[in-house]
Amino acid sequence: MLKKLFRLAVLVALAATIVWLTREHLLPKPRVTGEALPHYRSTPPPPQAEPDDLTVIKGIGPAFSERLGAAGVVSYRALAESDAASVAEQIDTSEAAVADWIAQAQALLS
Repeated sequence: MLKKLFRLAVLVALAATIVWLTREHLLPKPRVTGEALPHYRSTPPPPQAEPDDLTVIKGIGPAFSERLGAAGVVSYRALAESDAASVAEQIDTSEAAVADWIAQAQALLS
């Protein structure tokens, strides 16, 4: 019984040694090209705009301000330049209310 166990251990060790010695041939070769890879970002990111207090606009409370922020509208300029229909759809409110907010934001900017 011990002889069989010893033979099995030797066989396992031999197989592990063969795999270890041939690991270079078993692994895929990395592809190396002569040219440098492009950087993932070709232009620097735009500077972060300071968020404006959108609750100054009549009809926008903390909840709608948070929803607008989640939709990417964090400043008066962003609100003034946005489309009422798309913003209304994103924050789940009426298009007329958003159009009023846009008009108020435009008035604040001028």
